[in-house]
Amino acid sequence: MSGQGAFTPGQVRLGDRVLWQGVAHQLVAFHGSTAVLLAEETSTPVEVLYAALVSVPGFAVLDGDDSPVASTPMPAVDVPPSKAQRKQATRWHRHMKELDTGVLPDSSKARPGYEPGSTTLAERYACKSRELAAAGIEVSAKTLESMRLKWKRAGENPLVLVERRPRECGHRTDPRVIEIMREVVMARSRGSGVDIQTIWEEVLDVVQDRFKAELEDPQEAQRLLLKRATFYRRMEDTGLAEYLAAPTRRRSQRASKPLPPYRPSHALRPGEVVQIDTSPLKVKALGDDAEVISAELTSAIDVASRSNCAVMVVPVVTGEGSPGKRIGGRATRAFDLGLLLAQCFAPLAWRPHWDPLALAANSALPLEDLRDADERFARAVAARPVIHPRTVIIDQGSPYLSDHFKYVCDMLGITIEYARKDTPTDKPLKERFFRTLGSRFSQHVAGWTGTGFAHRGLGIDKGPLYPINTLQDLAEQWVALDYQQTPHKGLRSPFTPGLILSPNEMYAQLMPMTGYRPRPITAEEARKLLIGAWVEINDKGITIENRTYQSTDWRMRLLIEQRSGIIEHNDHFEARYNPYHPEIAYLFDHLYSQEWVEVEFIHRSLLDDRWTQDLWERATATVVDSGGRKDDQLAIVKAVRALRRSSRRGPGKAQRTAPKIPFQGLEVAAEPEPVVNLYAGVSIDIETVTAYPSLPVAGRENDRPPTANDTDAP
Repeated sequence: MSGQGAFTPGQVRLGDRVLWQGVAHQLVAFHGSTAVLLAEETSTPVEVLYAALVSVPGFAVLDGDDSPVASTPMPAVDVPPSKAQRKQATRWHRHMKELDTGVLPDSSKARPGYEPGSTTLAERYACKSRELAAAGIEVSAKTLESMRLKWKRAGENPLVLVERRPRECGHRTDPRVIEIMREVVMARSRGSGVDIQTIWEEVLDVVQDRFKAELEDPQEAQRLLLKRATFYRRMEDTGLAEYLAAPTRRRSQRASKPLPPYRPSHALRPGEVVQIDTSPLKVKALGDDAEVISAELTSAIDVASRSNCAVMVVPVVTGEGSPGKRIGGRATRAFDLGLLLAQCFAPLAWRPHWDPLALAANSALPLEDLRDADERFARAVAARPVIHPRTVIIDQGSPYLSDHFKYVCDMLGITIEYARKDTPTDKPLKERFFRTLGSRFSQHVAGWTGTGFAHRGLGIDKGPLYPINTLQDLAEQWVALDYQQTPHKGLRSPFTPGLILSPNEMYAQLMPMTGYRPRPITAEEARKLLIGAWVEINDKGITIENRTYQSTDWRMRLLIEQRSGIIEHNDHFEARYNPYHPEIAYLFDHLYSQEWVEVEFIHRSLLDDRWTQDLWERATATVVDSGGRKDDQLAIVKAVRALRRSSRRGPGKAQRTAPKIPFQGLEVAAEPEPVVNLYAGVSIDIETVTAYPSLPVAGRENDRPPTANDTDAP
């Protein structure tokens, strides 16, 4: 019977007889992450998740006598050789090689007494024994023969010739800590792979929770609370490190690292140079239609302060529909990059369900000075600085090369600098940020898929997952709470060179030298951030992305059947819309008022729930696959309603308990906000204006022109 012998929960095989829910079954098939069981009494097939099968209480593999087979404990790796043992093995390898071939490994000529053509093995054994005796090592020729044969049987592995005394697993580490290490690793082995630092943190948490009384004794605390380096060595000694994916990932990262020279980025002021890039988040999430999707994250890192200026999480889905009828896919678009840049120009609002330590008032940011310069900091804002990019370094992906992204950068006064193709070291801070994101954020989020498919846990897609907007909220909170307030080894101030600073502390030291000037996005600029379309106007309205928009505004009625006079766009009129709020759009009047006219989707009243352009495209694919027409707007609206209903009942109980997060995209008001002159009627005396406080910089007084009070140097 294949089930006889010891087993581990991860090694149940086909044909095994198992005890599940008190009934004997036989494992007859595997289907992906599920297993098919056949009850022995009723011959009824049952399909169950493999992870749920082996973790249910009472589960066991049965032997021929219907007795449970004992679980095999996690094996420990043999004690690795010490440095001295490796040197000794190298010396014996040279001797064995000379006995076997007559020539030393690093020589091309045989020494006297070892010539392979004129000496036998027995003669070489005797010669080697005399040579070693002269060096103070007494080894007989018979012993040398036994050693050479043992060395050959081991594949010429010299370690078999070195005496390696077995030592107790864990050395002098408390056995209770070793047992906790095994528990944590075994609990993590069924999920996606995590790095060894996360295991260390979890082991410390378990030790502190389980041995509260013992830790009050300083000697016991020293034994139970392992230092990081000691913990890493014990993980290697016990073989537990083999169950983690982090070492393999580090080796692959070193192997794929380009050769120098690199092209580093240098900046002295916040916003002078900002690096922007996009990377998979490696976390599964719920889309608008409650389907499991992947996600990717785009962020902007300031070179001078290492601050995260903005972060944007978007879904990643493939094209929907049958072959020949696909309606495109979804990933980071140029519009998302525009929203990312817009975030850089406004403070990040703090939300009531966040940790209070994520508030700017509880961080190292100079909030009082920022509040005096920008009234937006008077509200509850997160501990993330506002940094206006002057130059952005980006890769050459299609969203970054789009005309829309270039247009937004030109409008905001941002210079674009492209990194070389397939050269990640042109954006080293971004590459390092993504590794930090994975180790300190992504692997702690439900839906973590690990560093690769081979390290992915079972049932990730069927577990509790977060909606995509909740991932955005969690990422923003992590930036304000952890990333911006954690010391960075690369941040040293010239005024305090021995002190390692956090990004917020570095920003606080750099800001007095450069100053802070608010640069809010105006209502007109907010319109231009939207996606543009050039449309014709008729009595039915205008058509954008297969949707008809209409307005009762008299300005639009005057434009029916008119020509805009813009020849390069075939006399069409400019319109703009937000793909995250497509229920309304904006039409520009090029002929009369020179203003934006709000237009409304004609079937907007049929859609009560919030919907997006992506949901519209998915509904369009559903209608087309059912034999409908792509321009049947009413049928597509019904399909959108059906998808929204499925999203409301799709997530399980664990998913419904997640906080409902408002949409994080750019909200655009229907009318431009009136510009209020805060200084109307106020007379300002220039002589009373004080300069912004600055740090004393040596040599600064040499840059100012001489005054009458200055005296000549002797």
